[in-house]
Amino acid sequence: MSIPMLHRKHSSGLRSLATSAREDLLGGLLRRELWGRLGFREVRRRYLRTKIGPFWSTLTFLVYILAISLVGAGLWGTDLKTFLPFLVSGMVVWGFISQAMNESCLIFTQGALLFSNARMDYSVLAYAQVWKQFILFLHNMVVWLLVVLYNPAILEWATLLAIPGMVLVLANVVWITLLIGLVCLRFRDVQQLVLSATTIGMLVTPLFWPPERLPPGLTRLFFVQLNPIYRLIDIVRTPLMGGVPTAASYAAVIGITVCGWTLTYFMFRKFRGRISYWS
Repeated sequence: MSIPMLHRKHSSGLRSLATSAREDLLGGLLRRELWGRLGFREVRRRYLRTKIGPFWSTLTFLVYILAISLVGAGLWGTDLKTFLPFLVSGMVVWGFISQAMNESCLIFTQGALLFSNARMDYSVLAYAQVWKQFILFLHNMVVWLLVVLYNPAILEWATLLAIPGMVLVLANVVWITLLIGLVCLRFRDVQQLVLSATTIGMLVTPLFWPPERLPPGLTRLFFVQLNPIYRLIDIVRTPLMGGVPTAASYAAVIGITVCGWTLTYFMFRKFRGRISYWS
């Protein structure tokens, strides 16, 4: 079957307004009203006809944190006032990253059905997905506020560093979402690999256990110092605990951002024209 015939066959599928990857990424970002409305609508749809809406996610998160903190504090012999801020600050960021990764697998396949009769920038789907997860992240931050009431000592001027830290996390989650969505659109089996990777990542990243518990050596080097997820979490978690992240964490995250966006841009530029056919 020739390319023109394929184009006619899929002419009602997902189509882009932009003519290049650069225009798509920038044009999609500037369409804040569109991806903002799409993300917000998806949150509302998920909790349709519930009494407290997205706060069900917050309530579930709160119960989960209480259970893990009681076990973890005893397991590691740590005071609850110390362990609870560590756990909540890390898990709230990890929840944002992991959920974005898991749900990014279907952004283009679901987008093809949703926008079958509309032209749009492909990147809007990634921005909408990240915005949706960020809304849920803000709801879960209510649990961190409860921790602040329990232990006000963690609230310092350094806490404001969580804002630029979260901006860097958002910048990385966008390219992660776009890249995973693109790969999963072409190879549908990758979705199961992503789900497995996030499950394993939660266990090997210092979320439930303090990183200093690992003895110095290759194990700490691999699971802490060279762990990109740990670095992304650290630049937000440490300020939320009243501390200042290390220069190594900032340097690592900046490096991850540059490398990740470079890879994603070249992948998006190379395969962007095939999204309508793959979907």
